[in-house]
Amino acid sequence: MNYRVVVISSLQAAGLYLAGLIIPVLGLLAAVFSPVPFILAYVREGRQEGLASIGLACGLVSVFAGWQGGVLFFLTFGLMAIGIAEAMLRRSKPEGAALLGGLLPIAAIGIALAAYFAHLGKSPVAGIEEYIRNSLVETAKMYTTLGLTEAAAMINGASDRIIYYLVRLLPGIVIATSVVQAACCYGLARAVIARKQVPAPDQPTLAQWHAPDVWVWGLIVTLACAVIPQDAVNVISWNAAIFFGVVYTAQGIAILEHYFRKAGIHTAVRSMLHAIILALPIVVCVTALGIVDIWADFRKVRGPIVEK
Repeated sequence: MNYRVVVISSLQAAGLYLAGLIIPVLGLLAAVFSPVPFILAYVREGRQEGLASIGLACGLVSVFAGWQGGVLFFLTFGLMAIGIAEAMLRRSKPEGAALLGGLLPIAAIGIALAAYFAHLGKSPVAGIEEYIRNSLVETAKMYTTLGLTEAAAMINGASDRIIYYLVRLLPGIVIATSVVQAACCYGLARAVIARKQVPAPDQPTLAQWHAPDVWVWGLIVTLACAVIPQDAVNVISWNAAIFFGVVYTAQGIAILEHYFRKAGIHTAVRSMLHAIILALPIVVCVTALGIVDIWADFRKVRGPIVEK
């Protein structure tokens, strides 16, 4: 076993995660990429080194954040890294790696929460609604203490209807967020590996990527079900719509990345432009662009893709 790689990877991952607990904004952004050192160790050195680095990092996190923090770290970033790394070793497509890495932690945490609420004898939906209400009350009290009365009044004004829909749309939001994080970690790890590996990994870059065209039928069915006047069907369809919205927004961003690269725009400027676009209402047009690309094929990338 390469102990040097294990120690360095675990220190890097634990450091990124702990930075998210200490540093307000930049720390949280850094913590998103905590799985990357694990992925690199897992793919470049082997499963043994990858798993050992995850175990050591969980131990380090437990020292500073308690055993609960260590367990949460494993269930989220550890499992995400394992899913992405296994997909990369098996040469899965980028969307497969993102889905496996994003859904594995969700499944594990979902099982744990279901067992927890079953032990309490509560419905998970009711328990989460209660938690959100209590959190809003505590936040409003804190803002009132700080003299931010307007912010406290706005939080207190959150109606039960808003909480009702927020809780029921939470699965779609959480799944989409986790898959996006996994995709970002996959992309960064792949870029690092591509610099060291000759020839480069046989996978498309962001500028070449597109979602499987058959996924559009999932979007069509989802939108069709959204008009059915039944709460259960509406909730499921809107959760699915959140996921597909993220997928085709990513495809729209990939198209923009293709033309930005074609125009010779620097990487830092491209990243800034993507961030600005995602923060503006124009992002809806980007999502539409991603959907239209299924038929228009703006980049002529349909069919086997091999990066040169």
